[in-house]
Amino acid sequence: MSGTPPHILRRRIVALLLLLAALAVVVALVAKIAGGDDGSSVQASATPAKHGRRAARRAARPAVSPTAGRDMGRPGPARPVPILMYHVTTDPPADAPYPDLYVRRSEFEEQMQALKDAGYTAVTQQEVWDFWHRGGPLPERAVVVSIDDGYLSNYLNARPVLKRLGWPAVLNLEIANLQQPEWGLTPGKVRELMADGWEIDSHTITHPDLTTVDAARLKAEVADSRRRLQRAFGVPVNFFCYPAGRYDDATLAAVEAAGYLAATTVNPGLADPDEGARFTLNRVRVNGGTSGATLVSQLQGLGA
Repeated sequence: MSGTPPHILRRRIVALLLLLAALAVVVALVAKIAGGDDGSSVQASATPAKHGRRAARRAARPAVSPTAGRDMGRPGPARPVPILMYHVTTDPPADAPYPDLYVRRSEFEEQMQALKDAGYTAVTQQEVWDFWHRGGPLPERAVVVSIDDGYLSNYLNARPVLKRLGWPAVLNLEIANLQQPEWGLTPGKVRELMADGWEIDSHTITHPDLTTVDAARLKAEVADSRRRLQRAFGVPVNFFCYPAGRYDDATLAAVEAAGYLAATTVNPGLADPDEGARFTLNRVRVNGGTSGATLVSQLQGLGA
């Protein structure tokens, strides 16, 4: 080596370093395959470095069992389940155009405690679906707490109430509200709700009346909203919620084509396990001013 010209020696050193780097890549790929990563996980729309950091953060979050602290009962014959419908969980402002959509925190807390005292247990829509179609367990008095749109008040007021009870909710998220930090939810807050066991489902991108938009817009609002939520949060997003409950034949077809398992409406009543009703599931609207006792009586009157 002492007689080798310096420029040739430098080239040999560079070649050796490149060879070592290539070997490191091969070792990493082998380890990845051995670890069972088949590439099927949801990929975020970001650069590889950013994706790596996001994946690391997701992996660092503690896994939350959706059934933790809840008696899920045993598998049994499919039966209707009440899906409660909420929107804003705070005091209504004086000029609120739809004051009934505002449920004060004190009211929400009273309602949830009354449900628990009456023997109800909150579950997710996925758990209901698994009970209906896959023979999974479900509490005898199961109830889904669904909250539409994605308001900051859901994080500030609904979250602590449900967390104290060990209950999840279903957040039907309008993606545009993620860009409204003053009154909407940020992606970070959504992830905190997920860490509590909340299920994230789609409520479109911009909340239009889906019966009035063209085919391209319909596909974007229904299918693209699902893909964007999957990429952003790494969750299946198996369920859809129609904005203002508006749907027609074209909307139903778009929801089915997008791969959703089922969809919720604002039609009153219990959600039915019948296959023909899976894209038009009923819900129970909870308006401001409803007492806990009234809500329990309403569900019992429906046979839940």
